[in-house]
Amino acid sequence: MPGPGELKTAQTICYEIRARSCAKRNSSTRGVPDPRRAAVIDLFLDEESQSLAQLGDFIGKPISLQVESIYTQEQYDIVLI
Repeated sequence: MPGPGELKTAQTICYEIRARSCAKRNSSTRGVPDPRRAAVIDLFLDEESQSLAQLGDFIGKPISLQVESIYTQEQYDIVLI
């Protein structure tokens, strides 16, 4: 975990989103990752595209990614549908 004044990398955020989404799959509601910063979305669509596709297959739901300009790179929502 980063110390004060340090930011998590986009890669770290991707891993956190995958982990939280997989955990939500095992609950009564299923999670869809909704990262809110372009760097994280870009990483999911490029280097992590296969991982994103596997996550969608795993949770059995389509995944939608959306940038929210008021969020920092470390902030994201997992939207329950």
